[in-house]
Amino acid sequence: MYLKIMIGAALLLQLGILVGFFGFPQLMNKMIKSQINLKPGSDTRKLWEQFPIAINFSIYVFNLTNPEETQNGGKPVLQEIGPFVFEEWKDKYNIEDIEEEDAVTFNMRNTFIFRPDLGLSGEEIVTIPHPLIQVMAIAIKRDKEALLEVVVDGINVLFKPTSPFVTAPFMDIFYRGIDIDCSSDHYAAKLICLKFYTGDIKGGFQVNATHFKFSLMGGGNHSDAGQFKVSRGIKVSRNVGQVLQFDYEDELSVWDGDECNRFRGTDSTIFAPLMSPKDGLWSFSGDLCRSLGPKFQRKVKYDGIPAYRYTMDFGDVKNELENHCFCNKYPDDCPAKGTMDLWRCNETPMIASLPHFLYADSKLLAGVDGLEPQEQKHSIFVDFEIISGTPLSVAKRLQFNLDVIPIEQLKVMQKLRPLVMPLFWVEESANLDGSFTDMIKKKIFLVIKVNSTIKWISIVMGAFLFILAFYMHYTNKRDRKVFAVGVAAQNEFNKKY
Repeated sequence: MYLKIMIGAALLLQLGILVGFFGFPQLMNKMIKSQINLKPGSDTRKLWEQFPIAINFSIYVFNLTNPEETQNGGKPVLQEIGPFVFEEWKDKYNIEDIEEEDAVTFNMRNTFIFRPDLGLSGEEIVTIPHPLIQVMAIAIKRDKEALLEVVVDGINVLFKPTSPFVTAPFMDIFYRGIDIDCSSDHYAAKLICLKFYTGDIKGGFQVNATHFKFSLMGGGNHSDAGQFKVSRGIKVSRNVGQVLQFDYEDELSVWDGDECNRFRGTDSTIFAPLMSPKDGLWSFSGDLCRSLGPKFQRKVKYDGIPAYRYTMDFGDVKNELENHCFCNKYPDDCPAKGTMDLWRCNETPMIASLPHFLYADSKLLAGVDGLEPQEQKHSIFVDFEIISGTPLSVAKRLQFNLDVIPIEQLKVMQKLRPLVMPLFWVEESANLDGSFTDMIKKKIFLVIKVNSTIKWISIVMGAFLFILAFYMHYTNKRDRKVFAVGVAAQNEFNKKY
């Protein structure tokens, strides 16, 4: 009997080990991979097509407090004003499946809804470098200097500038627009206005036959953000969401190197399940013309869910061999540590960085007064649940700066000191609420916990019963032996006496 119990206990122990450590994990991984893909009609596909929760989009503006002094060559003194808060809704349209490639094409769209109840009113007056005067003059000086005299004449006619800065309510500069009067017959003014009429100036929109408005971000509201082709991940789950094309191109033609031009990662709205932390969370940004890959930093917990925290910065391109292709001309013209030059991406003299020049070259911070970089407020991070491939908490922060140079031909810009001038920074943040985290806990971690419980009960019970049965079998065998010896001794005694 004890032998049968030992055999049964051994089978229970073996079952706990094989099923708990090997069978169940493989089955669960297979189930997750079968569900996390872009199969038409699936729950994952529906969430991917239209994200069900709004992203918090906040803007912080660097208000210039000493414009006259700065115009005359002084050091800019900045005051951060914000947040100006928006709801950001992401959706996809023109969706078409390509069965033979296991791919899907779509257009991305972002829609912003202003929420003054969550931040400032938007009517606060701010002063920043004029987004047309300075940007236009610096761009022409940098790339087409032969046209600079003509463009300066046009700027003087259109804007009659007394300052290279604009002072207006936040909403006018960023969304409602500042007025551009194109009614002049002056040749140089008409040359600039032609760019508005043809739609070449992003952010400009026509009001009537002779007037336009221009804003920094209004033109991008509820508009096409590019055409993508991505893998559906039905055949190979680890490829889900991987960008295959952007705007009908298989790779970029922006940078001086294949490594910088190739697409790496997803469109940032979906990630593969069961990733390794060392893989990074690569995604492609059309606005920055490059792929970015936050790296694993440490383990964290979000609402009781084990997660991995990923962080990123722009590194030091000049001293990173694999990123030399992001230089305009290596090694003489590379962006400063912690920054990215956007000239090749959008032909504007803009520099991207983390807010307040966090992790950037100290010379940039020394060029202005009023910045205080803090990792907690200004870093990028993603708390990522690696089994299901779900971002739980995200804060993507990015600062936009103007690469200022003096323009001798334009009176209001003659004395500006060369520097990287912070304009504003944005934060996209999202935190999954209890309904989503409860679903993850129920579908993944509760199942894992049940398996773990059953596994260890089977292993412990199997081991205990095996040891107990073995002990009882050994004890019973020993007792029988002792009893037999005793009987033999008693018989021997009886024979003698």
